[in-house]
Amino acid sequence: MMVRTILQICFVFLFPALTLFAQSRSKFIRWVSPIVLCYLAGILAANLNLNLDKELMTTFTEISVALAIPLLLFSSDFLKWLKHSKQTFLSFFLGVIAVVGCSFLAFFIFKDQFPQAYGASGMLIGVYTGGTPNMSAIGMALNIEEEIFILLNSADVVFGAVYFVFLITLSKKFFGLFLPKYKSYKKEGHDLASDEEKGFGSLSLGTKTKQILVGLLLSILIFAVAVGVSFLIKGELVAPILILFLTSLGIGASFIPKIRSLKASYPTAEYLLLVFAVAIGSLANIKELMAASSVIFFYTAIVMFGAIVFHAVLGAAFRIQTDTLIITSVAGIYGPAFIGPVANGIKNKEIIVPGIAMGLLGYAVGNYIGIAVAMILK
Repeated sequence: MMVRTILQICFVFLFPALTLFAQSRSKFIRWVSPIVLCYLAGILAANLNLNLDKELMTTFTEISVALAIPLLLFSSDFLKWLKHSKQTFLSFFLGVIAVVGCSFLAFFIFKDQFPQAYGASGMLIGVYTGGTPNMSAIGMALNIEEEIFILLNSADVVFGAVYFVFLITLSKKFFGLFLPKYKSYKKEGHDLASDEEKGFGSLSLGTKTKQILVGLLLSILIFAVAVGVSFLIKGELVAPILILFLTSLGIGASFIPKIRSLKASYPTAEYLLLVFAVAIGSLANIKELMAASSVIFFYTAIVMFGAIVFHAVLGAAFRIQTDTLIITSVAGIYGPAFIGPVANGIKNKEIIVPGIAMGLLGYAVGNYIGIAVAMILK
């Protein structure tokens, strides 16, 4: 048991390091990208009957993202985003409309096939405007059978894995076929991650080590404060509160010149996001999909993929920029935790702050919208 745990820990932390090491030496690795390789490695491990400790992997996903968020935000420019936030809010609003519309569609298709279809629509609205906590809360509020929650969650995990691979590989090129190109707050065509990467590469080994340690310690301190605030307010660890304070304190730290000038912040966050990719991939067991009934399977597919397509159509009609539509889609479908990995995958760190902001907004409104729609359908 102990040996298996040690091997899992080595796999989660060493495989990302190996991909980063190989990236500069292999065109194939650069073409596929480390984050895709890490995610696929996790999925492969999950489906090889290796008896992975899922609780341990879940812990890795939570901690890696929690530490990565402040590191990603240390070099952000929050004030510039505020000046360009109008389209982000519009895109997220269009995404909510898309989810609600497809939830109505799925209900009218399947309402005669199981009695609590109205609850399924409400729960899926919750999960696709905020996250899994919303789905669970709506299910409890409506007294929906626990089995329906389990089946919906299983289908969501597998479909989510498919969409995540698309997001970090082909989404930017695909959506770019019919959406306007993203306009950077900096000069157009600017590589938004390259400054940090190039600056970090020019540092000496001693300086790199020092900056990595400083950044990690600051991130750990912020994480500890956020956890403390959550327990102080609710008496337990509550995800929306945790992410809210991780984001707020990370943004606050970005206004301190010495912290904002840390060149190791982004590369360290990038490594943690690769750890996240391996760990989250290891939770995507394809066999879980077989546990979902065909009705739940198709119900979830219609709501999720229908909403993604409808959101893209609305985005094209309102001329939403490519990266903005992608990150608001992520904010709705997955919530704030996936903003960093996807922003890293499409090489645009400017969208991290607005993405997390929309994810938090989704947490706030998802329960209200989901319960309201469920009551209307009932």
